[in-house]
Amino acid sequence: MKKIFALLAFAFVFCSLSAQRVNETVALFGKEQLNGFTINIAQTPSDIVENAMADKFEKNFLMKGSKKKGYYVYSNQPCSAFGEARYDVYFTTAEVGKKKNKATQVTLVVSTGNQNCITFSNDPRTSRNIVAFLEAFPNDVEAYKITLRINELKDEIASLEKDRTNLEKDQEKAKQKATKMNEDMQLNVAQVEAKTAEIAKLQESYNQTHNESIKEQISTAAKEKQTLQKSQSSMQKSLLKLNDELHKNDVKLEENLKNLDKKRTELQQLQR
Repeated sequence: MKKIFALLAFAFVFCSLSAQRVNETVALFGKEQLNGFTINIAQTPSDIVENAMADKFEKNFLMKGSKKKGYYVYSNQPCSAFGEARYDVYFTTAEVGKKKNKATQVTLVVSTGNQNCITFSNDPRTSRNIVAFLEAFPNDVEAYKITLRINELKDEIASLEKDRTNLEKDQEKAKQKATKMNEDMQLNVAQVEAKTAEIAKLQESYNQTHNESIKEQISTAAKEKQTLQKSQSSMQKSLLKLNDELHKNDVKLEENLKNLDKKRTELQQLQR
């Protein structure tokens, strides 16, 4: 029984710590003091929280706003999350805390016009709606972060697919070049063998006749063979370099495919 009570107590403490708390506050809008509400969004940069709130007002409630005195301001517009009236809505964000306790504080002011700001003392019903809106907002931030990540992944996948297409084109060109070089090598080998046979035949003839013109032909043929052999050596080096390029491209293609599979899997999981 004691264990059950201990577990219940732990669960209560955990829920209390993890819950997002909304407080009433007095906000400065320029030199004016406005009554509003705040909530802290843990471990999330200010720009993401700000963009998530603006995105919610604009997409969910079709509200049009502008920036003024460090606030997003939506003047004289309906917002069904708060009630049936038209409201002036102000919100701003600021980073608070340090390291592990770092958070972004959202300040939200809702007025029925002429800086008549809503509070629990003058409008409990609308205030409860505002609190419910802010308490649900951390989920909106998480959803917004997921949307951002989905868009990032789509861009990353598109970039990887483009890289893969270029790598495959380069690989195909390198393979064609290697095929042509191998054909040239085979032709060169045949030419060297033919020239070697020609020199042997000329040498045999010279040994029999000692004709000086044959000796000159042998010298010319030997130079031609040497040129062919130099060309063969150059082609061998180029072929080794090309084979190394093909291997590197294979490694890049394999790494590209792994990254693509990883990001596609992450994208599928986020889109579920």
